[in-house]
Amino acid sequence: MTIAEGVYRIPAKHANTYLVEADNGLVLVDTGMPGSEKRILKAIASLGRKPSDVKLILLTHRHWDHIGSAAALKKESSGMLVSHGFEKPYVAGTLVVITPRAWSLYGRIARRVLALASSTKKLFRLVKYHPVLVDEASDEESILETAGLDGAIVWTPGHTKGSISLFLNKSRVAIIGDLLMNKRGKLREPLFMENTSQTMSSVQRILDLHPVILCPGHGKPLPPSKVRIKDRVTKPIKMEARREEDDIDLESLAKDLSAEAS
Repeated sequence: MTIAEGVYRIPAKHANTYLVEADNGLVLVDTGMPGSEKRILKAIASLGRKPSDVKLILLTHRHWDHIGSAAALKKESSGMLVSHGFEKPYVAGTLVVITPRAWSLYGRIARRVLALASSTKKLFRLVKYHPVLVDEASDEESILETAGLDGAIVWTPGHTKGSISLFLNKSRVAIIGDLLMNKRGKLREPLFMENTSQTMSSVQRILDLHPVILCPGHGKPLPPSKVRIKDRVTKPIKMEARREEDDIDLESLAKDLSAEAS
């Protein structure tokens, strides 16, 4: 699906990925769930391109539906793999992703379902994620020069601490990962956010760039006029119950899942 000149949406497994044509090749934004690589490679071929034309693979954040096929696509293309520095250990598999806090009843139900699935190992049997090393952090100024792309990588934390977006200067398209999601024709905050105030600030940071269209990780792209977010007030978290996601490793995750299952 063509979003703008040289910008294409590929609905991969459970999430969107995007292809951007640049002077020196292609930029791929996100990689979908594990097993999405065939669909993405087919889309590349439909543009008359080869996997080797992918010069840059940009991951908007650490979640499996966005990084799942990163290893396979990096192998096929040899493109430079880029994420924010905060997300690198999760992509590499040295830290394990857990679902951030939910800010609605539906989100809390979904989070509980994910936790139960993990505790019974059903999710791990269905989702075969292959860790991969990130080549460069997204704050390196010369990253986009590799592909000859006129744009900017914008740090947009909130959904996760290391979430990023890609803004294209010529088309004024913003590819925003899970900063916002398309819900019934409106762009709303995601179900899960690590920090609500950061999400609000990040949305405003993107809107201040005056994009023509916003491309979310879930649902069809929409213009900025469709943004509808609530000004949420974050409730204080008791210090004894608070855990930083950066401190969670495989051993502690197993203990958490066992506790939730009991």
